[in-house]
Amino acid sequence: MFLSIIIAAAGHDVDHPGHNNHFEMKTRSMLATIYNDKSVLENHHAATTFKIAKNDEANIFANLDLETYKSVREWVIDLIMATDMT
Repeated sequence: MFLSIIIAAAGHDVDHPGHNNHFEMKTRSMLATIYNDKSVLENHHAATTFKIAKNDEANIFANLDLETYKSVREWVIDLIMATDMT
């Protein structure tokens, strides 16, 4: 769980475009379209965090067994999604 908290803290605003969810949906942005107007930025932050973390040169998940990876991934996603203030 501690690993999940560290990863979520590092990734909770990764690649933030500088707008809020309302703006993304109101302007019909590509992010709003991709994430179906549901916690747009939080979904983007979580997805981007995992994309970066699984980079071949620095895959922090490479040595985790599948069960541990799934648990860490679930925790990280839940923690990042919890930052949606709506």
